[in-house]
Amino acid sequence: MKRKFGARYARLAAFLLLAAVSAYGVSVFFFGDWREALLYWRRGGSVVAIVIVLRLLDLFLDAAIWYRVQWDFGARLPWRQGFLAYMSVYAGLLLPAQLGRVVRADAIVRLGAGGFRGAITAELALMVLSGIAALALLAGAITYVAVPWLVPLATAVVVFAMLFFFDWVTVLLPKKLAAIPRTYWRRPATFLMAALITVGWMLVGTSFYMVVRDLPGNLQLWQAWIIAPANLVLGAGTGLPGGIGAVEALLGVSLSILEVPPAHMAFAVGAFRLLTFWIWIPLGWIALLWVNRIARRRARDAATSGEVGDAS
Repeated sequence: MKRKFGARYARLAAFLLLAAVSAYGVSVFFFGDWREALLYWRRGGSVVAIVIVLRLLDLFLDAAIWYRVQWDFGARLPWRQGFLAYMSVYAGLLLPAQLGRVVRADAIVRLGAGGFRGAITAELALMVLSGIAALALLAGAITYVAVPWLVPLATAVVVFAMLFFFDWVTVLLPKKLAAIPRTYWRRPATFLMAALITVGWMLVGTSFYMVVRDLPGNLQLWQAWIIAPANLVLGAGTGLPGGIGAVEALLGVSLSILEVPPAHMAFAVGAFRLLTFWIWIPLGWIALLWVNRIARRRARDAATSGEVGDAS
């Protein structure tokens, strides 16, 4: 009883902390240059629609991959609840060091769909696969410049090599530390998921290209496939909340190397981050609150059935 009481208040404290962090992040956004970013999209016309479609394709692809990986580690979610749990991670976008993934793992537990250990292990596997996919796309983009027809082979070789590397690392780790079983890295399904995540990174890069393609400078599509994923991964790797500041700076440096003027650069980076980062935070909160509502109803139903059982 005391454990449940403590867990309830610990979760409430974490929820309030998440709300405070989100409120602070939103205040930073509104005191920034968001008006210029919005003005960019208002002028963008068809570009806006194209980027939104690309972002939604990436979202649904990523959700399907997440659902499958969570299934591999024991989560059993109906599709509707699964999508809500997936979207809840966006409520934690402003948490440092990818801690938003803990919010999503906790959503699975609250929905009664699996254990926290399995859910967080799946999130760890997804982080590894995402990094592998980013490296594969980098290799593919570089190969495209030299020998375009070798791109599929180059990306496949990188994925195979990295999966083999993590298989080898898993063997070296003590069993207690090897949360992900060795057999996981050898499966064809794991290779397929890494390949699909690579496609998702390509969609992100293409979105960035659509934003900046009409600006002065020399950006090409294959360069956008490198710049956007690499900078997002590096920005997240800094541990800063949402990579705020780091991602914008890295994108700015990349565009300056490609001779995009500073005035246009700030405009484009702000517009890109608005669509791929900021607007998803409120959607994540809607999903998280919906998850909480389902979890409370589930708890009430369980309590009611328990009372009925005691009465009988």
